[in-house]
Amino acid sequence: MLTGRKRRRFPVALFAALIAIFAAPPSKRHVRRVRRSWNARVAVEGTSMEPALEPGDWLLVDPDAYARRPPEPGSLILAPDPRQADLLLVKRVGSVDADGRLRLLGDAPDASTDSRTFGSIDPVTVQGQPWFRYWPLRRAGRVR
Repeated sequence: MLTGRKRRRFPVALFAALIAIFAAPPSKRHVRRVRRSWNARVAVEGTSMEPALEPGDWLLVDPDAYARRPPEPGSLILAPDPRQADLLLVKRVGSVDADGRLRLLGDAPDASTDSRTFGSIDPVTVQGQPWFRYWPLRRAGRVR
């Protein structure tokens, strides 16, 4: 059940998702991506990914983006914080170690807690790729 603030955001978020579906050239793959992303949404807190992502941004995450190929340097990922598994992080892959582990970096290094603090992460922990900002509407669009 949606209550209070969530109830007001739902129509706007639904509208933004429809824009995501119809703004790009139609393809079955794109529609599937929006459908599976709708259940994998995250809100950005903190300034570690500015200017690309700002506090209050709501993102759709494609949970299957890295099912067939591992993330590459420069890719955005969603992964649990190695120090606190119930906290999810949106970071950029800075590099891939020789053993295949991912070194994560924030776009704003002075404000970011990333692999410089907690080390590299195992790529199997990655939960998906943030790919579309649907809120706030003035910033809606693909994220990279």
